[in-house]
Amino acid sequence: MIKGIRFVTRRAGATPGELAQVWPTAVAAVAQAPPDVRPSRIVLCTTLPGLPDPVHDGVEIGWFADADHLRRFRGWVGTPRGGAVLSRLDRVVDSDASPVVVAEEAVLRGAAWLDRRWRAGGVRFKHMAVAVRAADLTSAEFSARWRDHAGRVRGPGAERQTPIPEAVRGQAYVQSHPYVRKAGEWAYDAVNEVYFDDLAGLRTRIAWFAENVPDGADPGLFGRSAFLAVREEVVPLP
Repeated sequence: MIKGIRFVTRRAGATPGELAQVWPTAVAAVAQAPPDVRPSRIVLCTTLPGLPDPVHDGVEIGWFADADHLRRFRGWVGTPRGGAVLSRLDRVVDSDASPVVVAEEAVLRGAAWLDRRWRAGGVRFKHMAVAVRAADLTSAEFSARWRDHAGRVRGPGAERQTPIPEAVRGQAYVQSHPYVRKAGEWAYDAVNEVYFDDLAGLRTRIAWFAENVPDGADPGLFGRSAFLAVREEVVPLP
């Protein structure tokens, strides 16, 4: 499954309320695109206030069956109707600070829970991490090591990786591995999502990471990294 992940950052001067009003409306218009064009699933992830300082105000994710499906969607975005959606967003979103990453999804834990979650729709909570790879790793080397790293973490200066406790592992764990680009680099080499049924579970995970990995994880694997705590809502499709 291919994911198009857009990290949404407000324009200077745009308020959180303005983003909350314009963004869902624009994405609802995307959901009305022709059935063979629109993503097979869309979620809006809004950064939660009062939690770690966010690098973005939200995350929008669309799922596509294959490369042809994604290509059709990109073509639709170039039409007057698709362009009108982007124009609406540009009033409140800083495009230069809102990168898009196209990635392959890898569900490493909780596939059955996620199937139920998608059927039910509605709202869940997620702890997301974004990172760039360590400077001495190729994209392929990083991707393989990151997948093997799942479920463990090593703080700066630690000799060994520490298993993440069951109490903060969440209901499901998903990695998104960006596709290799012909030119240039993605904004992030790694995007992960850890799902929770409620805000209490999310807060417990955040507190554990703040205590055990206060300065970032695994400097031999990751370069720059950041966490996002978000409220995820499934966008209804016709």
